[in-house]
Amino acid sequence: MDVYQTPISSTEEETNPYREIVIGWEKLRLRYNLILLIPGLLTLVIWIHQDLSQLILFIIPSIFFAIGANCCYLLGPLAELYGKALSKDLHLRRLLYWAGVIFSILIIAGFAILASITTSFGLVD
Repeated sequence: MDVYQTPISSTEEETNPYREIVIGWEKLRLRYNLILLIPGLLTLVIWIHQDLSQLILFIIPSIFFAIGANCCYLLGPLAELYGKALSKDLHLRRLLYWAGVIFSILIIAGFAILASITTSFGLVD
């Protein structure tokens, strides 16, 4: 670190478009996780409502799903970055965010449907 170097002014940091993209998406991450928590918990209830011993079989994949969903969440800022590179006037954040939320909810709904089918037909012991 060079103590004689002029510090970066705050105006340079504020005009950095990459910083704005990252901060904007990170502000939405908590909302994304809370939105997915609701159908995730409903799926948990559907899956284990007859047999509580199924809980451990559901929790471990749920943790991997949550990690995977947050890794896939990074595709949003990456797509917005590419969109900004192609056209400065392109505003994709809301579209990409809600497309990701809906896609993730559909995956959770698929697990809920699978859970209800397996429990209603007695496919799970």
